[in-house]
Amino acid sequence: MGQEIADRNNPSQQAKVDTYGSLYTVLVDSSGNVIKATLLVENRLGSECSGTDGTTGRVLILQNTSESGAPVAIWNNDQLINPADYTVVHKSASSTVTFDNIEVYNADTIRGNYYV
Repeated sequence: MGQEIADRNNPSQQAKVDTYGSLYTVLVDSSGNVIKATLLVENRLGSECSGTDGTTGRVLILQNTSESGAPVAIWNNDQLINPADYTVVHKSASSTVTFDNIEVYNADTIRGNYYV
């Protein structure tokens, strides 16, 4: 817990919080072992996607640098999107989200949650 508070007060850590929108540290263990996973939340706009306004197949690049294949949850205009309607590809420098069955408009607000 003390580390979380220190991280939030560290100016370089604060810059990371601002970049991603939110940064949460999750500590979990029922046996006394500490497991630390960081939940990152990116708030983006449809205008940041490639492709044409109002079409499917648009691609959004997230800052995620974890190639672990950890689950990604995506919301469009505060509606959780079914994972069957988008594809995530984890790369070493980022992750891409392709909206396979969702029409994405430039004015849409998109939120991506993932763990690193």
